Amino acid sequence: MMRAALLALALALPGGAALAEPLAPFAAEYRIHVNKIPTPIKATLVLEPAPGEDRYRMLFEADSFLLTNTEESWFEWNDCEPRTERYVHEFQGFGKHRYHHTDFSWSPPRAVNSDSKEGKESFDIPADALDELTMLLRARCVFATGDKEYTATSVYGDRIRQHHFIVIDRETLDTPMGELDTLIVEKRRKGDRKEKRRTLFWVAPAKDYMVVKARHIESTLLRGELIMIDYGN
Repeated sequence: MMRAALLALALALPGGAALAEPLAPFAAEYRIHVNKIPTPIKATLVLEPAPGEDRYRMLFEADSFLLTNTEESWFEWNDCEPRTERYVHEFQGFGKHRYHHTDFSWSPPRAVNSDSKEGKESFDIPADALDELTMLLRARCVFATGDKEYTATSVYGDRIRQHHFIVIDRETLDTPMGELDTLIVEKRRKGDRKEKRRTLFWVAPAKDYMVVKARHIESTLLRGELIMIDYGN
């Protein structure tokens, strides 16, 4: 469940309204709560320029004595169209270790995944495929234009995943950064019973569509939340 709570951060929607301009670097910090109880887990999300024209690096990290989780993406950005070059994810905690290193090529679209257990595997991918960090950058473009739904295809390890997100409501939140108006976005999963397993995100237009709060409900007894505590350029 903690892994699911951490992945809720993958819908952060960075950037600004001028979508055709270069991406603005930023750094955001979060704290994780489980069943409304604060934990010692710190999570950060950073976007910074990389060497080369229109190239960027995005990094998500969570670290504590309970677990370490790192996701990193190198990609090109062209007017709301990210193209991933390399994506790395490593998770260790609760007796589990997961590692994926995926290299992307686009003529034709293919991915080479290096798995800690299975070695390397090369396979075809859709032409619009994203990694699970650049997916959020494309989401920014969708919600900033006023659209209420977003569907994306991502490559994770040797799997191709489908994601569907929909704006379901608005809410004003009292946050460590002050009062913020937010959109509530729900991740829809085929076969889930709505009252049992849900993932929700509160994104703030005034904070460049960043996620200021995320909640994953695994069951009536298990709930995780991400709370933004700092954000800057």
